[in-house]
Amino acid sequence: PAFPERLLALLVTLIFEIPVLLMISGGSDALCQLLGRHRYQLLVGFIPLTSAISGNVGLQASTLTTRAISHEHVTPRSYMVWFAAEVGAAAYLGVGMGCVLGGIAFVASGFDWPFGVTIFVAQFISVVTAGVTGTFAPLLLSFIFRQDSGKWGGPLETAIQDIVGSFAMVIVSYHLLVLLGHDAPVAANDRCGGRG
Repeated sequence: PAFPERLLALLVTLIFEIPVLLMISGGSDALCQLLGRHRYQLLVGFIPLTSAISGNVGLQASTLTTRAISHEHVTPRSYMVWFAAEVGAAAYLGVGMGCVLGGIAFVASGFDWPFGVTIFVAQFISVVTAGVTGTFAPLLLSFIFRQDSGKWGGPLETAIQDIVGSFAMVIVSYHLLVLLGHDAPVAANDRCGGRG
């Protein structure tokens, strides 16, 4: 009996993930032109890292919230205190992991500080979003919809985290790099669409 509902949850996740596919496959041409192929590939390489880290934060928040609900540490009367504490924890985690990944990006990009700052910001946005969705989904599903957050929380959290994380990595990164005056030269053999 659990199979159809679990399969349905996976299919819902797949449908919600299609914008991520479109964003990465077609919405990032301007970013590639700005960065050059090498740095663009480096940036795209950070997408699974930010996704895994934010997914872990979301899973931690969801698990802790679900357990707190089941042990009645969180109730419809006290959920805002819990929610604020978890979002605060996610913000701290976002700064910490943003610094780590931003530092790695800074070094890996040949000490390109706008690139490092951009990865920091994208990681921060992804982690905070994961903390919000990971905490909010069990609260919403348990208190409002009276559903099993174990089955339906995952698709909601995963889809939102991936869409926001990919948006931060592709769209926000482009605008942030332009704002920060990213002007690292792109060699002729490193231009997107060129051979090299």
